[in-house]
Formats: sequence, C-alpha cells, structure tokens
Amino acid sequence: MLNRRHLRIRVLQVLYAWQQSPDKDLAKAEKSFLKSLHQVEELYIFLLLYIVELRDYAANFIEDSKNKKLLTEADVNPNTKFIDNLFINSLKDDTALLTLAGAFKLSFAGEKEMIRNIYFTIRETEEFQEYMEAEGQDFETDKKFISKLFGKHLVEEEIFQGLLEEKNIHWDDDFPFITSMVIKTIKDASEGKIELSPLFKDKEDKQFALDLFRKTTVHADRFTELISSKTNNWEIERVAQIDLLMMQMALTEILEMPTVPVKVAMNEYIDMAKYYSTPKSKSFVNGILDSILMDFKRDGAIKKTGRGLIE
Repeated sequence: MLNRRHLRIRVLQVLYAWQQSPDKDLAKAEKSFLKSLHQVEELYIFLLLYIVELRDYAANFIEDSKNKKLLTEADVNPNTKFIDNLFINSLKDDTALLTLAGAFKLSFAGEKEMIRNIYFTIRETEEFQEYMEAEGQDFETDKKFISKLFGKHLVEEEIFQGLLEEKNIHWDDDFPFITSMVIKTIKDASEGKIELSPLFKDKEDKQFALDLFRKTTVHADRFTELISSKTNNWEIERVAQIDLLMMQMALTEILEMPTVPVKVAMNEYIDMAKYYSTPKSKSFVNGILDSILMDFKRDGAIKKTGRGLIE
C-alpha cells in the first residue's frame, strides 16, 4: 500500500514533530512513527467498512418498512439489488477485513443518522437509480457500480469527511491516496476473492522506513555540519527546518543505506522540497546536495552494493 515516497514523507513528518518537541525520547518517537503508519491502514479499513455499513443500513430499512401500518408496493416488494450486491456481500464476509476492523476497534456505532442521510442521498443519484433499474446481476457489474459510487459520491459527502476529521486529524493527508487504494481493491476483486492491500509491500520496505528514521536521527549532527559547510556564509539556523531535515534524510540514504541508488535519493528529496517547503527550496536543496555529492564521489565516500547505484 505505502510506496517509498509515502514512507519518506511519513519519516519527514515524524522527524519534524520530534525536533519541535521538548521530549527527545527516540524510542517513543519511533513508536509514534510506526503508529502513524498503521493509521494509514486504519483509514483504508474504515473506508471499506463504510461501504458495508451503507448496505447494512439499506437492509435494515427494507425490513423496518415491512412493519409499517400503511404499506406501499415498494414496501411489500422491495428492490433488493443494492443489498444483494455481490461485491459488497463478499466484502462483508471477508475474514481479513473483519479481523483488522476488530484489531483497530473500528465501527460505525453511533453514526446511524449520518449513514441514513448518506443512504437517502445516494439513492437519488443517477448512478444508483440506473443500477437498481437495470436487469440482471453479476459480480463485474456490481463491483463497477460500487467503484463509481464510492469514488464519485460516497467519499465526497461532507458529513462523512467531517467524521473522518473527528476520528483522526492525520487522515486528511492520507485521504486521496487511500481513496485510490480502495477503488483499486474494488476493481481488482474477483468473485469469491478480495485481496486487501498490505500496509507494506514487503519486509524490505518496512525496514527501509525504520532505517531511514533511525539513521537520520543518529547522524543528524554530522550531516548538519556537512550542510553548513556548503551554505556560503548562510547561517545554518536560517535554513528552513524542513529543508534541513530533507537534506539530512537524503544524506542518510546516500551514505548509510547501501541498496538505495544515489540518483533516486537525490531526485526524491529535490522533488519533495517542491511540495513540502518554500518556493525556493527545490533549487536550494538541489544545489547543496549536489555540492556535497561531488565531494563524496571525489573522496570515494559512497559505499553502495550493486551496479549502477552510485551514478
């Protein structure tokens, strides 16, 4: 689920928070870092549960309608196509989803009114009505409908976005990316098989994130001196904190992480500077790192395992 760009951004965010905090407990900061990563997975599971919750509300609404004193034709012979949606029912029974939801203690308890409002809103959409009126039902059609409904309507509901903000203020940063991962999960599903995306692609990515966090912290003073030597009388205290952190992280990958290509490390942090710091940061970070890198290459300071990792 999380690629290395996302992992670098997470490390940057946690290191920045750690440096701003008076509490310099590294073990506690590392625990906070891992927790922040798992919050991404929590959002992913919560969005999938959201789909199931709407289906369950619809099912309960149909049953409750049968107990009314004055029954309509729709009450007696309800259209159950939505609650019978083959994709949603596979999701509802998915053991992995239920296990993770339980582990994270995620539920929509107390949110019945919100779910009710959203359900009646989506019932009026063109996509929903076309789906309900179409004849036949198969897994591919059902999952395409849910994918479109989720991406176009469900995640756009303001009251739902408000709920996410209440539950976790950090989810806002992850929301666009995780929304795309949910849609990918829907599209990749096959009948009887839903593959949830793991938090890390593999063990190497998790270790990459931990090493980047730990080694950047351990070598921060050493890298600050290197950066300071290249700032041309510009006092290091005047360098934007976020720029300094990105350069420290880049130097960590270049010097302390043998399998990361130098060019990848350079390009990643130069690009990140464009989005996460000042308008001039991209050029500044590029110039400082390039100057330091020239010294490294001249002195043979870069030790990488594998061909093509230094160039």
